[in-house]
Amino acid sequence: MLIEEGDNVLVEEPTYSGALAALWPMGCKLTGVPTDGGGLKPEALHSILDNWNVETQGPKPRVLYTIPTGSNPTGATLSEDRRRSLYEAASRHDLIILEDDPYWHLQFCDASERPPSLLNLDEDGRVLRFDSFSKVLSSGLRIGWCTGPEPLINRLELHGQSSNLHPCGMSQAVVLALLRYWEAQENGLERHLASVVEFYRGQRDTFIDSANKHLGGLAEWATPEAGMFVWLHLHGITDTESLIKQRALEQKVLMVPGSSFMPNKEASSYVRAAYSTATPEDMDLALQRLAKLLHG
Repeated sequence: MLIEEGDNVLVEEPTYSGALAALWPMGCKLTGVPTDGGGLKPEALHSILDNWNVETQGPKPRVLYTIPTGSNPTGATLSEDRRRSLYEAASRHDLIILEDDPYWHLQFCDASERPPSLLNLDEDGRVLRFDSFSKVLSSGLRIGWCTGPEPLINRLELHGQSSNLHPCGMSQAVVLALLRYWEAQENGLERHLASVVEFYRGQRDTFIDSANKHLGGLAEWATPEAGMFVWLHLHGITDTESLIKQRALEQKVLMVPGSSFMPNKEASSYVRAAYSTATPEDMDLALQRLAKLLHG
């Protein structure tokens, strides 16, 4: 809807592999914006856009794709200051922001302490925000919704009509029934979301405890404030591809190499671990086995 073949698109580096899988076949050029433990670095975004050279780099990007909360794969959450700086850059350089935010409801802080979404900061009509029920109801439902400026939403509907004959009616019916069920209860949905957050907070704490026990001196990581992922930087390894896809897999340790999340498939010394469904025992065993592999 927003890009054509040969266009430049801004994405976080690293970013969600599913988004990359959709972008690569479109023939666009991906420009990675550096990140750290706090997510996308706004100063890097400003620098990229301020110094863009049309003659050597092609058309200036019109679109930024970002996962500001509990990022997949890094687990990072943007602070309010970073969100405001990011939006300032988008406004100054006329970017459309695709705010992919399925982990918004999986923040481990009090609801009153959550940073505003980019949509909440939008004054120019340049943010398309994407939410999902798949993280808080059931992963198999894959039901989401988009919020944004009316002209973009109308165009999005037309694109949907031309690419999806019909969405899954059963999934929508299940979601609607659950929402009506919670609506009939006092704070029903809020209490459900609180229980989901409590579960993931416990999973996160268990994973970090095991990482501290087994990976000290072998890896570095930032403790996520939302979502279900930890981004592990493995010491002494420049490319984790063979380690994860061969040696770790042989030991029944399932993680994803960092190169899967790099915009241009660059080698990476990182791996993504997910603590969403593993038991405490399995998490501890997996990190123990990973540590053994890193010891060599």
